[in-house]
Amino acid sequence: MTTFSYPLNIRNHEPLGPDVVSMRQARVSGRFSVVVGIDQTGTAAGVTTIPLFVAPEGSSIYEATLDITTAYDNTTTNFNIGTAAAPTRIKSGVTVNTARRQAYAPTAAMLSVNAIPFAVDTTIQALVSIDTSAVTAGSVIVHVQII
Repeated sequence: MTTFSYPLNIRNHEPLGPDVVSMRQARVSGRFSVVVGIDQTGTAAGVTTIPLFVAPEGSSIYEATLDITTAYDNTTTNFNIGTAAAPTRIKSGVTVNTARRQAYAPTAAMLSVNAIPFAVDTTIQALVSIDTSAVTAGSVIVHVQII
């Protein structure tokens, strides 16, 4: 079995030619997809922190998408995706009370900070805020892509 550590760097080992392409290096992205539902968030009002995955040192955030497969059936449930130091670094205050795909729409500040590679292995987490205790259903697939 082969294991990889991200970021995975790929170099062209062909002899360098006169074209620009043969002198390029590329990085392979990693995509983490985690299902978060009421089993993790609970059904009571409050805020729950859920660790999603560990982004390795040297990686940076490229994209984050939420697939809300089952809407949370209360007034308002919000998702933040980030780190312990910056809980809204990747996604901020996304309401998950309607089934849909929530595409990545970062602010300029988010783009700026997410372009900076992590200095150490960093846990990416979801901060889920439920406003009322009437939750009986809810499921979200969190997709985060790193490079």
